[in-house]
Amino acid sequence: MKKFLGIICLLYSFIIGYVIIFDKLKLFLAPNMQIYIKISILPLIIMGIILIKDKKDKFKISDLILLLPIIMIVLCGDGKLSTTYAQKKTIVKDKPKQQKVIKEADDEEEINIDKDNLDIYFDVIDKTYMDLANYITYPYDNYKQYENKTIKVKGLVLKDAEYTPDGYFQIGKYAITCCAADSSFASFYVKQDDNNIKDNTWYEIEGVLKKTTYEYNNIMYIKIINIKEIDSSKEEQYVYPCYSYDDGNCKEFLKYNLKY
Repeated sequence: MKKFLGIICLLYSFIIGYVIIFDKLKLFLAPNMQIYIKISILPLIIMGIILIKDKKDKFKISDLILLLPIIMIVLCGDGKLSTTYAQKKTIVKDKPKQQKVIKEADDEEEINIDKDNLDIYFDVIDKTYMDLANYITYPYDNYKQYENKTIKVKGLVLKDAEYTPDGYFQIGKYAITCCAADSSFASFYVKQDDNNIKDNTWYEIEGVLKKTTYEYNNIMYIKIINIKEIDSSKEEQYVYPCYSYDDGNCKEFLKYNLKY
């Protein structure tokens, strides 16, 4: 039993080392949680060696239950979440009663924009993705700090995601706060002006933020100026919240000086 348990400990340490070396740990845990897994490698190796050297050992069939976590890891695949999962994990502040836009804002104000030389105000990069999705999509009474601002965002387009107003779709990425099991879909609403935009496809969108009212809440959406399909294999599929405000890691988000 002890030798078998020692082998299991070494297998666990090997798996942890593998996901760290090949940068796969981020598919399962947010950066702020990864340190706890990393520091477990050395104790597992030491424990495994000690147990394997123990001469007093008696194996039982029931000990095979210790292999179950490893089997589950293998069956989990590459850790990437499906689009069906994303459709049910959209970030939402208040659950709507029905799927519709109550009042379209007077958003037809003409803005002089050079499509080929667009001056982007909100450049949604991975470090700011989750926070900007939360702040911009549901601004409540602070919508004026976003209105008519330009924005660029890359992500997965979902047309049938839950809580999406009629005539709109969502573009976003998976957001992990703790681990993949508690992930949500950090997203932005986009007005559906072009029926040729494909569902479950990755795009880069440049546009202007506009306000509308959805179930008595102010929400912001993107009015498309430029859009192009992109290769998802070249994009990071997971994004994480920024907690380290004091060490400068969140400066890309804090520069916008946004208010809830």
